Amino acid sequence: MIQPSDKMKGIAPPNAAFARRPEAAPERAWRWLLRLAGQFRRQYLSRFRQDYVARMKAARRGECRQCGACCDLTFHCPFLTAECRCNSYEKRPVTCRTFPIDAADLKLTQVPCGHYYVSHEEERVRANSTG
Repeated sequence: MIQPSDKMKGIAPPNAAFARRPEAAPERAWRWLLRLAGQFRRQYLSRFRQDYVARMKAARRGECRQCGACCDLTFHCPFLTAECRCNSYEKRPVTCRTFPIDAADLKLTQVPCGHYYVSHEEERVRANSTG
């Protein structure tokens, strides 16, 4: 049985066996399947684990670069313009508003995201540094 840590509060850690790519699967197809699994994960968290999403949003640092990379993870978003801007930004779905939910989401984008997460140890070191 999985024992959740205080940070995860009921979120199961990734299954290492699932995350390994079978040798026969083409890289592009495997990456798409992982992105699709991430989409299902974000849908679940956004709807049923709103407490976790709120905690992670408070821990998120940085600013959105508005590059559109998160809008094109699994499927091309119909609201994404040619200039990588959202046509329905003010009324976008919950999963769009909360992306990235946590550091696992950042691994799915092809370009560096403006958002990032700092571990508790990194925050402690920064707080105690003189720089």
